[in-house]
Amino acid sequence: MHPTVRKSAATVAALGSLGLGGAAIAGAADTSTSSKGSSRGAHPQHEALSSDVAAKVKAAALAEVPGATVLRTEAAGPYDSAYHAHIEKADGTQAVVLVNKSFEATAVEADRGRGGRRGGGHGDHGGAGETALIGATKEKVEAAALAKLPGATIIRTETNNDSTTPYESHVRKSDGTEVEVLVSKSFEVVEVRERPARP
Repeated sequence: MHPTVRKSAATVAALGSLGLGGAAIAGAADTSTSSKGSSRGAHPQHEALSSDVAAKVKAAALAEVPGATVLRTEAAGPYDSAYHAHIEKADGTQAVVLVNKSFEATAVEADRGRGGRRGGGHGDHGGAGETALIGATKEKVEAAALAKLPGATIIRTETNNDSTTPYESHVRKSDGTEVEVLVSKSFEVVEVRERPARP
């Protein structure tokens, strides 16, 4: 082969290699960008709990729902909960147990999955996104409400679905009117909202 032709062929081969290399690099960049994009769209991972804390959260969940299986425990949760546990009940349904900083279960709600909204509407038993309180938290919220409105009757006590306070208690005053008593994390009444009486 003529030296000039051989040199041109080598040059073309080198350029082809560079082109392939560039494509590979571009492909890698696209893959990286795509991965970042999918990560950005995904739900953030909850903070992992230490084994000691996880054990306490698990114990609180099982004390509230005996016979259940704890699937996982995580930090934080709906309604400003310190922790929560995903469980499977004996009947096979899944639920989320909200646990406070004192490792007391405060509410149990249906587990609608990471992509779904927790705590659907409860009809007459609560507003959309609100979950009935249980245990010591329920007792403290109701005590605060009754201290504010002596002689009132508790209708229901639940989480609050707006950002005003984490808890609320629906009560009927002695004159028959119904109100919502909004209660803070420290179990202090923040506001009493008037509601029309039910028939």
